[in-house]
Amino acid sequence: MAASFSTSCVEHAGGGGSYGPPPIFFRKLVQRIREEFDYFPDLRLTASEAASFWGLDLATCQGVLRELLATGYLTRESDRYLKRSA
Repeated sequence: MAASFSTSCVEHAGGGGSYGPPPIFFRKLVQRIREEFDYFPDLRLTASEAASFWGLDLATCQGVLRELLATGYLTRESDRYLKRSA
């Protein structure tokens, strides 16, 4: 599942420039990465590992992870992000 996601997300980001990806793309990206954490419930990644895993630039990946933290979906243990247990 994760491998098929990698660089195709970056290629479809289009005109995001230095302001990041377009809002609709960002929302879809957040949803897709949330689904990855659902599919791999024991996934624990640093921001840089996550960026590499999903083929994203670090800033975009950090934005997605921050969004998932803010909604309470993810939590952090040290420098690793993981799915919050129910």
